[in-house]
This record gives sequence, structure tokens and C-alpha cells, in this order.
Amino acid sequence: MIGNVHSIETFSSVDGPGIRYVLFLQGCNLACKYCHNVDATLRTENKRMTADEVVRDFLKYRSFYKNGGITVSGGEPLLQKEFIIELFTKLKQHGVHTAIQTSGAVYRDTAVFDEVINLTDLFIVDLKGANNYQAYELAGAKISNTFKLLDKLNSLNKQFRITHVLLPGINDDKNTARAIAELLNKYDSNNYQFKVLGYHKLGIDKWKNLGLKYELEHLREATNEDIANFLDMVRKHLDTKKWARRNAI
Repeated sequence: MIGNVHSIETFSSVDGPGIRYVLFLQGCNLACKYCHNVDATLRTENKRMTADEVVRDFLKYRSFYKNGGITVSGGEPLLQKEFIIELFTKLKQHGVHTAIQTSGAVYRDTAVFDEVINLTDLFIVDLKGANNYQAYELAGAKISNTFKLLDKLNSLNKQFRITHVLLPGINDDKNTARAIAELLNKYDSNNYQFKVLGYHKLGIDKWKNLGLKYELEHLREATNEDIANFLDMVRKHLDTKKWARRNAI
């Protein structure tokens, strides 16, 4: 099986537990207005690598990943789910911790996705909105399937991390906070973590270099205070019995 690879980062500390080898796959089904890696979203053929080539490359650096592992990101990695299945099957033979960073929007309740879930130790699910309307406005697609993926992961007691990119004046309001809290209240707090990420403009040059219009250039970047205020609003609507065990937020 051959994967369409955008790039590889061999020393990441932000894409899962420990130090990670991050494989960015090419192509995405969404059109996020705030995407900081827009060149990886294009449906183009980039670097072609077999699963064996990725495994060999990972093992060259394995001493760095004693408490980490490999994370497959994108773009949208689940567009290449068959490649991930082969890759993770081979990595599991070496006892490697595996993670996938995804929007979850392409998820379907099928056997092939069941196999992906079984081989993945951690899902990092990027929440594109608190509901389908908000997600469509920000990413060009509904996210009903994201919620289905989260429900599935929770039902299997799989580990997952939900991330929310905070855009000041767009998705930092009380209604969004309440909707996210209601989502979190559905899940076992032993299964998930929740993290708010501040909107930034580090990827604007990529848009301009590709001749693409960046619609959010007027938007200010989120501050630590913005993040703290939003988390306070989320906490107000959390189940207090579960909150005692929720260390992530």
C-alpha cells in the first residue's frame, strides 16, 4: 500500500503524548477558513511512500520515541485509511504507540473504520464547530460524522482528545461553550481530554503563495486570556460529578 505523503516531522511534542514522529498525509475533504497547513489539504499527488518505508524511517529515530510514538495527521488522514491500517499493523509489531489527528468528518460505521479504531491508541479529533451550521460556516461541511466517531470511541473506551480552535468573535461565545459542554457531558471522563487551541495567523503566507484568498486576515489572534475565559464558560455547564475527575480542562 502506498501513501500520499505531504511531509514528515521527526521531533514533535504537541501531537500526542511524548515525543512523536508525525506523518502528514496529503489531501483533505474540508475547507477550513483558518487552516494553517493549507498546502497539505490540496488533492494533489505528492511524495509517495509505502508503509514499509515509513516504518523503516520511524525506526531510525526510535530512540527518541521511547515515551512517544507516531501520529498520522494531514490534511485528513482518514481519506487514506487503508494505508493507515497497513502502516499501523506493521508498527504494532514493534510495540509503537499510534495516534491519528482527524476532523472525523469522513467517518462511517463500517468494518474498515472499526479496524482503524482497533489499531489506534489515541484519536485527536479537531472539532470544526459546536454544531453542523457552525462547522459548515467555518469548514465547508457538516460534522455529524464527527459526533458519531466520538460516540463510537467512547462506547469502546478508546482514548481520544477533542480540540477546539478558538476564533475571537466567531466561536468564543456562550452558546458555543454550552454546546461543547453538553457534548463533553456525554462521554466518560476517563476516555477523553479537551483542549482549546488559540487561533493564529502563522499559515497565511501559505495561502498567499498558492494564490488563495484568506478570509480571516482581519481576525485578531486568540490570547491566553481568551482561552481561559472560554474554558470558564465551558466549565459552568459541565456535569459537576464528572468534573471532579476531569483534569484536562
